[in-house]
Amino acid sequence: MSREEILNDGYLAAYITEELSTADAQEVETFLETDQEIQDEFYNLQKTVETLSFKYAISPSEVVKRMIMEDHKVISHMRGGSDTTGSGYKLALAASVIIALTSLVSAFYFWNQWQNTDYRLAQLTARNIELAESFNTVNQELSDIRQDLAVLVSPEFSRIILNGTDNAAESKAVIYWNPIEEEVYLNSANLASLPQNQQYQLWALIDGVPVDAGVFDAESGTFQIMKNIAQADAFAVTVEESGGAESPTLSTMQVYGEAAI
Repeated sequence: MSREEILNDGYLAAYITEELSTADAQEVETFLETDQEIQDEFYNLQKTVETLSFKYAISPSEVVKRMIMEDHKVISHMRGGSDTTGSGYKLALAASVIIALTSLVSAFYFWNQWQNTDYRLAQLTARNIELAESFNTVNQELSDIRQDLAVLVSPEFSRIILNGTDNAAESKAVIYWNPIEEEVYLNSANLASLPQNQQYQLWALIDGVPVDAGVFDAESGTFQIMKNIAQADAFAVTVEESGGAESPTLSTMQVYGEAAI
């Protein structure tokens, strides 16, 4: 049993009403001897229960009074003593206070248990939502990976390597092109990151005429879907202003490769 369980799971209320097992009661008493916060909570709980018990004390009915009075008279007669109406009424009042006190403590205990259960249910629900979102994310990532692998192993896709130019001798990119379906996938490989106002642009060269195949950022992913291209003699990548250009800036060409199909 931890101090958090004693403070939050109703062990103090159960201790007051003597509903704990001997072992649990001893653990609570150990904490009461050494933990100031638990001592304060125990004291406050005692005061609250005491206040509520007297505030909502129920006067016994006439039937209860009469039964208690008769029992008291019998006991008094057996002891050779005398009985008075006042003492019997006080006994009945004490009994009602005890009943009210026990009821209030039990109500407080079960209310506290319900609060803790409600809190734990909210935590569990939030955790389940988080797990569901994580599952959906992972499932989507797996779906993307399967699609990428399908492209890589498909005989319908030609693999075209774009080697670095004098502007970026160490750069490299790979095109996966299916001219029948006009699909183009780009692996940007080791292209360097660009300033925010610039983007890479892919071009398909058809009889020496450049055709825009889409802009991309190297850091957005290594396997990207580009614009559809039905035919091409070669592919090239240039650096352009963000959003792309209508014609390539040849002086910024990064990689180039011929489409041998």
